[in-house]
Amino acid sequence: LGIHEDSTNRKKLADCLRYYSSQSGDEMTGLKDYLSRMKENQKDIYYITGETKESVQNSAFVERVKKRGYEVIYMIDPIDEYSVQQLKEFEGKNLVCVTKEGLELPEDEEDKKRLEEAKAQFEGLCKVMKEILDKRVEKVVVSNRLVTSPCCIVTSQYGWSANMERIMKAQALRDTSTMGYMAAKKNLEINPDHSIVKTLKEKVDADKNDKSVKDLVNLLYETSLMSSGFSLEDPQIHASRIHRMICLGLGIDEEEATLTNGNDDAADEMPPLEGEDEDASRMEEVD
Repeated sequence: LGIHEDSTNRKKLADCLRYYSSQSGDEMTGLKDYLSRMKENQKDIYYITGETKESVQNSAFVERVKKRGYEVIYMIDPIDEYSVQQLKEFEGKNLVCVTKEGLELPEDEEDKKRLEEAKAQFEGLCKVMKEILDKRVEKVVVSNRLVTSPCCIVTSQYGWSANMERIMKAQALRDTSTMGYMAAKKNLEINPDHSIVKTLKEKVDADKNDKSVKDLVNLLYETSLMSSGFSLEDPQIHASRIHRMICLGLGIDEEEATLTNGNDDAADEMPPLEGEDEDASRMEEVD
């Protein structure tokens, strides 16, 4: 709280801050200890905010950063979201949130060239995905932060993170006018090396108007929302898409599944059970 409110002693108080990190194990670590472990080519202090240590350490956002050997600080206390807005740097090193757009990891020329080639190769897919998702995302771009996940939702540099949005929505006396312009502006980042993204690109190249493409893009977006810390706008629609995919996987015809679930005629033809009328009247009283 002192970091947020006491600008005079902010630098002194920053020395006292303790967090878990990707390299600290079960012990908490300070920012000075972090600096002592930084790699030679590392320019920034990387951090991620979230609800629990388990959720952030398994997050898609830290995949590439950890693979490169860079340490990530886990900020899991709600007050951390407020304090880090005031603590922009520590001893000349900027604090960089790995869940926001514009993440730049130290890269050699070969890595930069590979990323540019991937951007050109997947430009068509990004365009089609943006058309399908429309206003739900600001843009769809090729990611440089993913390793094992197909995609993730990153937020704009100056808006709220997914965790901050969750905290603000939970406030009983929140300022609804602030929610409008501070709510996270979402960008969808795709992993060009993932088999799902590669196969989706092939389907789009073959026929971008394929009905399954729209379903798959929406499903990817909604699962990315959840894995990135956001809540679903309409869980029922997401559940329906999952059920359709299950039917497809089991080889069940979609119309047949709908008929099976919605067929009340068979139930109407069955003889009533003993005591059923009595039970029904009791239920009506409860209602």
